[in-house]
Amino acid sequence: VPRPDLSVALGVPNACNACHADKDARWAAAAVQKWYGRPAQGFQRFAATLAEGSSADLAALALDVAQPEIARASALAALERRPSREAAPAIQAGLAQSDPLLRLAALGALRPFAPEERLRQAAPLLEDPLLAVRVEAASVSAGAPGAEAMPAFRRAAAEFEQVQRSNADRPEARATLGAFLAARGQADKAEAELRAALAMAPEFAPGYVNLADVYRVQGRDGDAIAVLDDGLKKLPRSAPLHYARGLALVRLQKKAEALQALRRATQLAPEDARFAFVYALALNDAGRRGEARAELDRALARHPRDAQLLRAREALLR
Repeated sequence: VPRPDLSVALGVPNACNACHADKDARWAAAAVQKWYGRPAQGFQRFAATLAEGSSADLAALALDVAQPEIARASALAALERRPSREAAPAIQAGLAQSDPLLRLAALGALRPFAPEERLRQAAPLLEDPLLAVRVEAASVSAGAPGAEAMPAFRRAAAEFEQVQRSNADRPEARATLGAFLAARGQADKAEAELRAALAMAPEFAPGYVNLADVYRVQGRDGDAIAVLDDGLKKLPRSAPLHYARGLALVRLQKKAEALQALRRATQLAPEDARFAFVYALALNDAGRRGEARAELDRALARHPRDAQLLRAREALLR
């Protein structure tokens, strides 16, 4: 059943307007309702959850065995950006599923967890029968205390490096390897890989962000800002670069400049709730409580069920 009503509500594509390109989704939705005499109904119910569901909704979808694996995996993947206590059982269950899509997505959802917890939960999958799962488990476990002492981690880490080096003609692979080496404490090798990625693709924003993060870990925030400034000369509308620059300026206690950078990130990527959350916290720390509340209200209008935004708004109301 075509669902142009979902196009209206969520901005997703629909089959009707693929042919009727001269009409909009509202026209198509009205036509479908006229045919059926009621709003369109489909067999799947997960589109709204994936688009704007809370962590609890996403966790429930991930656990629902009646739903397609791709939808459940998508819900787990979304939980990486919406960590919460409600998500933990769904992630644990995902790690034990027979479908590799679910195991992979559950591993990704572990990234916001503490390093020790990431390693504890990912460790069994370091010996998964599927290479893609093993290397993702290695990526998630990198940098966790005790990981380097585990033979299974070292084997999976070697496979991870081999996979990235087999794609070394791509800047994404060099940057991914650089971030992995940085997590393992190999800063010099990480810097070399990230520099190589940027030499290949000077407009590759993740390369600048990851290289700046290498410098952050070393306490070199001045160098981090220099790298980000270089990136912004080439990519002035990159929200992640402005965001990373704002965080570096916060660490250097340059609050006014930091607020400008964080504000620019929220303007360029209003769809990213994390940018708005951090900007609001920075405003509050600067004593601009009213502006912080207003920023959270704007963000909640776009992300009404985001747990971090809701908790921050509640805290500012006390």
